[in-house]
Amino acid sequence: MNKETSLVLLKGVLRSYSQIFFSESYWFAIPLVLVSFLDVSAGLSGLLSVVTANLIVSLLKFDKFIVAKGFYGYNSLLVGLGLGYYYELTLAIIVIAILAGFLTLLITIVFQGILGKYYLPYLSLPFVFSVWIVLSAGWMVSGTVDNQSGVYVLNKLFSIGGNPLVNLHHWWVGNITSNFLNNYFLSLGAIFFQFNVFAGIVVAIALLFYSRIAFLLSLLGYFVAYSAYNVLGMDMTQLGYSLIGFNFILGAIAIGGYFYIPSKQSFFWAFAITPIIALVAAGLLGLLKPFYLPILSLPFSFILLAFIYSLRYRTVNDHFKEVIIQEGTPERNLYSYQSFSKRFPNSGWIQIKLPFLGEWYINQGHDGENTHKGDWSHAWDFVIINSEKCQYSNEGEILKDYYCYGQKIIAPADGTIVVIEDGIEDNELGKVNLIKNWGNTVIIKHADGLFSKLCHLQKGSIEIKVGETVHYGQVIGKVGNSGRSPYPHLHFQLQATPYIGSKTLKYPLFTYLEDGKEIRTFSYPSKDQSVRSVEPNLLLKSAFNLIPGIKMNWSVKSPQSFDTISWEVFTNAYNKSYVYCYATKSIAYFHNDGVFFYFTHFEGDRKSLLYSFYLAAFRIPLIYIDGYKLTDYLPVNQTFNGWRLFLQDFLAPFYLYLTTCIEVSMIKNGSDFDLNSIEYHSRLSGYSFNNLAWTRKIKLKVSNDNSLSIEDQYNKIEAVCETY
Repeated sequence: MNKETSLVLLKGVLRSYSQIFFSESYWFAIPLVLVSFLDVSAGLSGLLSVVTANLIVSLLKFDKFIVAKGFYGYNSLLVGLGLGYYYELTLAIIVIAILAGFLTLLITIVFQGILGKYYLPYLSLPFVFSVWIVLSAGWMVSGTVDNQSGVYVLNKLFSIGGNPLVNLHHWWVGNITSNFLNNYFLSLGAIFFQFNVFAGIVVAIALLFYSRIAFLLSLLGYFVAYSAYNVLGMDMTQLGYSLIGFNFILGAIAIGGYFYIPSKQSFFWAFAITPIIALVAAGLLGLLKPFYLPILSLPFSFILLAFIYSLRYRTVNDHFKEVIIQEGTPERNLYSYQSFSKRFPNSGWIQIKLPFLGEWYINQGHDGENTHKGDWSHAWDFVIINSEKCQYSNEGEILKDYYCYGQKIIAPADGTIVVIEDGIEDNELGKVNLIKNWGNTVIIKHADGLFSKLCHLQKGSIEIKVGETVHYGQVIGKVGNSGRSPYPHLHFQLQATPYIGSKTLKYPLFTYLEDGKEIRTFSYPSKDQSVRSVEPNLLLKSAFNLIPGIKMNWSVKSPQSFDTISWEVFTNAYNKSYVYCYATKSIAYFHNDGVFFYFTHFEGDRKSLLYSFYLAAFRIPLIYIDGYKLTDYLPVNQTFNGWRLFLQDFLAPFYLYLTTCIEVSMIKNGSDFDLNSIEYHSRLSGYSFNNLAWTRKIKLKVSNDNSLSIEDQYNKIEAVCETY
């Protein structure tokens, strides 16, 4: 086994422990490993099973990414822990633990195949079925001895911590009499088959430092179950001592913070689903009792799968959002979602651009005063005007006097030509054609349910055919004066169906320059505005054209040293581009839409140069506009830390009082004809309850030789990248 395979194996084993709480954290895994060994028999048996499972998938060359996350190991770990809890670690149990690890892996892969077809998680179902099989086999195997360590609690505590731990136990029993608190800790410990309060306390503390939201949800889930058992008059001891209580804890964490974005809605549904889990748990206890089989995590797994599957049939995806890409903790999922939804509210929309080049004027917009009314209200009429806002030269007595007449019209996005109407003569000025009121028309299909229509074109100017595939910028035809058009103009609309008389569809334009000074994205230009297509500055376009495979070498000067740092651009499995720093192992994900270059996520060292670059180029325009300023907001977990962020985490699903604002201004050195460089000056400001908590300034410079330089006053570093 080579070094890489060994490292993947180690990661998979460690993360198998934290995956029980839907986590990929190594630090969270360490106290959980220690807790599992409070009962040595359970701890060793669990370790044997989880190592077996991860070793097999590593040797069989399963996906290293999935193996390293612990997805193939946590069910085997739970089976091994259960086996060691019920039986002393004899030679027979050692052999069964190894075999059980392999068996559970096979069952895990089967469940992955079956449930994966429906994009559902297999959760801990493999663990339940494997434990039933293993326990049933254990009762028939000679050489097995029942584990009595759970009965002799004081002896176990003495072996772990001596008299101090025994005395602490006596103090706890004598002073902490709350059934709720004791059973809550017992339930947390029971997740690792450790039935004592101290195991639960260690797990609770580890959970608190891993995720404040998950900790709150664990309390919520258990509180609701505890209340339900009280109201229904059910046996309260089942919550702590019969492997039931942790169902409510894991169920609440899964719904409230892991599979769904933490929010008021997710907390509500975590609250609402817990009594259902309690009801199912009670029913399964009765059903399985004659077979002497424990219910384990079956109630939580069954109800969660049913809940997730049911929600796939929703017709409206409101504020209760499913997590698409896991960020590692509920907090990160939440902060990432809050930032992304605020910055890119129209993510996933087709990019429909202006159907022409140069600057044009809107003389009738949505809900126009003449023809854009009712079902046809969401359309634009474009013309070209001069500095005096006049549409024509000379006296405007002939069509050719109009500036827009005969101008080329382009495809606003990639698509397929579905309708062409041609052969209609241009009207004389002031007259209209009410029979063929749309005039010469082209309709382009961009996606199912999204078509663009360009009307009043010049007869014989249409240069494409029905069925032809066109790309953005390809010439479609020329502006004319056909149809219901008293003077030359372009009528442009989006619609949901491919017919000439279709109703309009309110759909934003991807990007345009408004009145020569404001960049608009996914917006609706209105009457009396001048608009033009955004054309990136060639220097900026080249500098930030970071395609996969590019290597960037930086010379970094700080008060302490002078270093050379190398970065490389990659693309991950989700087709997301990122910059990787070899020195610090940091990663910064980015996107370039041709108008803006922006970062979407950062992982790694906040003292690194890559983090400074992430802040400096968080969102920057690739077009230079005199006096242009941009404001954006960063995820608070990327800029705050320590006690401020720790406290914010508790309230984050309900109220965000920390904010980080970034303001970017641009400076051009030289003229358009002799450009030396363009600088981005970024000022970051962190606010707590709207009060300024900190500021940070960073300058990013793009020189005419395509080199980049960064000055970060906070880190006191200067860096230059000359080769990439």
